[in-house]
Amino acid sequence: MKNKYIIGALLVGIISLFASCSDDNDSNPTLIQPKEFVLNTPAYANATIDLEKSTGLELTWSQPKYTADNAPINATYEVQVSPTNSFTVSTDEAAADESGEKVPDYAVLSNTTQKCNISASAEEMDKALVKILKWTEENVPAEQEMYVRVNAYILEGTSRLNPVASNSVKLNVKPYYIELKDAVPTMWYLVGNMFGAKWANDKNIGVDALPMFLKPNFSYDKKTGAGEIEYTNYFLTGDYNDKAECDGAGFKILPASFNWDYSMNADGATKGTIIYRNGGSDGGHIVAPEAGYYTITLNTADNTAKMEKYEGAVNNYGTIQISGSFNDWTDTAMLPYNTEGVENHAWYYVMDVPAGDTAQFKFKIAGSWETSWGYGAEDGAINMYGKCESGGKNIGLAEGKYVISFNDITGAFSIVKL
Repeated sequence: MKNKYIIGALLVGIISLFASCSDDNDSNPTLIQPKEFVLNTPAYANATIDLEKSTGLELTWSQPKYTADNAPINATYEVQVSPTNSFTVSTDEAAADESGEKVPDYAVLSNTTQKCNISASAEEMDKALVKILKWTEENVPAEQEMYVRVNAYILEGTSRLNPVASNSVKLNVKPYYIELKDAVPTMWYLVGNMFGAKWANDKNIGVDALPMFLKPNFSYDKKTGAGEIEYTNYFLTGDYNDKAECDGAGFKILPASFNWDYSMNADGATKGTIIYRNGGSDGGHIVAPEAGYYTITLNTADNTAKMEKYEGAVNNYGTIQISGSFNDWTDTAMLPYNTEGVENHAWYYVMDVPAGDTAQFKFKIAGSWETSWGYGAEDGAINMYGKCESGGKNIGLAEGKYVISFNDITGAFSIVKL
């Protein structure tokens, strides 16, 4: 018997036949208030969508008529989700109500777009249902109705002008329980020739995709996990071929979904540029303008990124060791981010802490404790990112499998749980 649930892989790309809208701006349009616009019914609307096995649900819509002659204009679009088809009080509005009287009946997903299509996060949709319907782990239903609509507006500074909502589309979903807690910071992954010619073919974090670093002292969005992540190291450079690729030095940056349509690429074949593909045509390899030290900063809230020269002092340690309770405080060499043989200052190690155990560790140079790095208020305190101190405290980890990264230029460490 056919499985009636559609997993996320089947949802990607099936909406390409639906209408989309232009990104162009008219020179000086006069705004009018649109009365309506159409959210297209997706092809998967008659199936039951397994939210736990899905990554994104592709949605498309028509452009609202914001000018008298319907000239293209850059409207902003957000996706709204309701279990009851009522869109009166959002979860954000209810959370901000100090009286506690407002009861939410819909949620607004975090990602917005200025195109007429989006890959809406299945996980965020599920969180919205759990929050609105107040499910516990024991009472999540096998199936649930979910209504989706798109809200459009013109963003001027912080003001939302001429808002208009689309029709809603009913979807049938298989929800799952997810604990409502602060979101894990959003991570992106480095792949390519600069990193041992590993291109995430197996989507194996810590093997063929290397995490960027969470930024020390940065406060990430508690709801979405959005914020700034960074990466500092020595970069090679080289020349582009006719495919905008660069042997040895070229690379790209992938989101956690490993969806290449939403990767970070170069702007064509222009060195030192990084742009978000956002479902558009493929770009070139990212390549440093010249060989040297650079910091890449990626804002996961608006999907912008930049590559800037690093001007600080650099010590070349050659190797960095990780030492801790897991190896009786002996030296274990961390692996380099850069291709073997290229000067490197970012290092990683995959650690598996057995169930019921904890681990403590520090970073150090080979054969000596005279130069070592630690972090935290006390030995064994669990922190997932920060800026290490010379000779600092032992970093703690609970049970689980992790990719531990350390940067010997900045002193930053960052841990991703697998």
